[in-house]
Amino acid sequence: AHQQDMAEKIGGDRVRFLKGYIQDLSLDLEALELWLTDHPVGDLESLRALEAQRTRMRKDAPLVADASQDLVISNCVLNLVENAHRQQLIAEIYRVVRPGGRVAISDIVADRAVPPALQDDPELWSGCISGAFEEHAFLDAFKQAGFVHVAYDKWQSEPWRVVGGIEFRSVTLTAVKPVPACCARDLGQAAIYLGPYQEVRDDLGNVYPRGRRMAVSDRSVAALQAAGLLKDFVVIAGEAGASGQPDRIVPGTERPAGQAGQSRMESGADGSGCC
Repeated sequence: AHQQDMAEKIGGDRVRFLKGYIQDLSLDLEALELWLTDHPVGDLESLRALEAQRTRMRKDAPLVADASQDLVISNCVLNLVENAHRQQLIAEIYRVVRPGGRVAISDIVADRAVPPALQDDPELWSGCISGAFEEHAFLDAFKQAGFVHVAYDKWQSEPWRVVGGIEFRSVTLTAVKPVPACCARDLGQAAIYLGPYQEVRDDLGNVYPRGRRMAVSDRSVAALQAAGLLKDFVVIAGEAGASGQPDRIVPGTERPAGQAGQSRMESGADGSGCC
């Protein structure tokens, strides 16, 4: 009833509450509880039946389907998940985001690894301290899961708390799930990085020396757009109506003037469809 009241206040046609584990978004716990009312577990045979049912549910009726979400947001939740489940947790977030979709994750990070003594303190755990990610490890975990353009969009300048000489602060991480590499096409596009840095490199392996026309695939342009980075580039379109070829661009390859269309700001691909 509480969930229904909240949904009505927010807008019932736009809100749906699901019951599951954040590190296992494929298992519908509400449906599993209903199954357990008719199939209680009391011996090894019924335990095997439960495990088989969990496997069937994940495969045939996942709580959140693969590549179904445009945006995943979280506010101070990931640090409450045990270390042993964190790789699975971020892999699940990656699984449910559609290619071209984004994440915006607000959480607490620490300026160094949290020692075991603090991790084992239940009061600090409930206070979002014990489970804080190390600040660089938080970014690395999303990159390793497959996200690109992983960045801190917000960074609390003053520590939220200092415990044992360790600074804990609030951050917001943003990232993009790229279109699969097998779907990338070379449409004859080029991207010019406008500066101010001499060169930047992205998580897709592209290299952008300042002011150079670098060959890019539609996949790379779509990721730049999704991350809100097109303001730092001029994207030069390929030939109008070009069907494109499979992406075989070697990172760091320049696209000489005259091999692309007229300069204009591209909107980028939408990331839908493909293999």
